[in-house]
Amino acid sequence: MAKKKPTSSDVARLAGVSQPTVSMILNNYEHIRFSPETVRKVMDACTELNYRTPSARRGGWETGECRCLMAMCPSLTNLYYINLLEAMCNQAQERGYTVTVFASKRDRKLEAQFAGLARQQGAAGVILLYKPVNEEILKQLVADVPTVAICDKTEVANMDIIELDSEKLGTIVAEHLLALGHKKIAYISTELSERHPARLLRLSGMRNAFAKAKVSPYNILVCTMESEKIDCTPDITPYETGYCLGKRVVEKYPDITALVGMNDMVAIGIMDALADKKYKIPYDYSVCGCDNTMISQYRTISMTSVEHFDANRGREAVDVLIRKIEEGNSKEELWPTSAVRVEFAPKLVARSSTGPCKRKKS
Repeated sequence: MAKKKPTSSDVARLAGVSQPTVSMILNNYEHIRFSPETVRKVMDACTELNYRTPSARRGGWETGECRCLMAMCPSLTNLYYINLLEAMCNQAQERGYTVTVFASKRDRKLEAQFAGLARQQGAAGVILLYKPVNEEILKQLVADVPTVAICDKTEVANMDIIELDSEKLGTIVAEHLLALGHKKIAYISTELSERHPARLLRLSGMRNAFAKAKVSPYNILVCTMESEKIDCTPDITPYETGYCLGKRVVEKYPDITALVGMNDMVAIGIMDALADKKYKIPYDYSVCGCDNTMISQYRTISMTSVEHFDANRGREAVDVLIRKIEEGNSKEELWPTSAVRVEFAPKLVARSSTGPCKRKKS
């Protein structure tokens, strides 16, 4: 006897909510919002029962009919991810697809919800804008849904990747500052841990450049809220981090002549902190970002940063994923198993926030 397929009523009973609540959550009704806890219960119940919505069963990627892509990013406050997502959405629209965006905050439970949604809603494919913290979720997505990742080249294997080279990014930033005579610099970052490999690789590239120039890598001060023992809320923004630590660096470390923000928003915070302390950029301090977002290009900011070619990478990620989906459908198999690797090398864009080191020797 065939096993009875689970229904939305079964999901509701397991989650301890009403059937209409399940329906509204799974169908993304506009203007109706539920608490994260309620959403989590429903998604966990769907996962446990292996429940998929009727629309997903009718138009899922198995039939080649669904034309919705799902993208997962850590945050929607970082302009780097906004730039990528805009390029992805534009390219998908040109190819006849739509993109649904999910912000995970690098939280394991939220990542699991995303994976459940991708399966239950019958997503045609998935684009990851970072390597998930939850390794099992990554394996599940790659096994169940056509998946492409935009992440550092060393982070994952055996899957399609639009590659970053964060170590090279750090190298070219350090080489630029060294060429200007800066030999004692600060690298200011939000949380530095294995959960954020790109940040660590940027630091590694900077240290390698210093060592190659026969300057001690220890001349790079690594500054985070944790290292400076500064209490902060979990939702502190990159801008606030840069502002707070920028002030701390110039007050506590007088030998520093240049400051590098882990991303552009951190660097903008640094610049505002220096302005409030009445320092002039780049005469007193040079400041460098890492993402070359739109704000770094404004004339009143004019911040030296690193071009990642976000628009190119976002479009390429969509093209690789759609090719993966459509080739798989044409061959009556799930998707090709060969891995595609595409890399756009980072390029430093020098602006007026960096200049020759003019600090007098003590």
